[in-house]
Amino acid sequence: MSADRAFVRLALACLAVGALSSVWEFVALQPPSSPWHLAGYPVAVARLSMHAFVTGLVTLGLAPPASQARRALLALAAIGAALALGAHALTAATAWRGVVIHDARGGSLALLTARVLGGALQLSAFAWALRLRWSAPPPTPAA
Repeated sequence: MSADRAFVRLALACLAVGALSSVWEFVALQPPSSPWHLAGYPVAVARLSMHAFVTGLVTLGLAPPASQARRALLALAAIGAALALGAHALTAATAWRGVVIHDARGGSLALLTARVLGGALQLSAFAWALRLRWSAPPPTPAA
């Protein structure tokens, strides 16, 4: 049984975000006088990179077999990943931490909501995918 292709594509997209943000972290760590410097907050960029890699690997590991794939599960995983990774990317670019409930700059609550909602959707999708894996009948050996 092979994993559903849509889940593999989602996992590869998350891994690509992780790889690109690793490069972003490297150039954000360069001194501002360097031509290689790119604006960003290295700690937040590293958090984006780690979150993207973990999301991609878990999505790949829990991808349901093609025979059990459900559109709702894919939508849940994709929307959750987009919200969570988008919030992390905005945090990396703007230094809004996304953990503050009230901030004088405004928008902080929206960023926090996106992070929490994205994480909750991802957790729900991963729990659902894990349940599908556990309830799947064991594969029959090829004769």
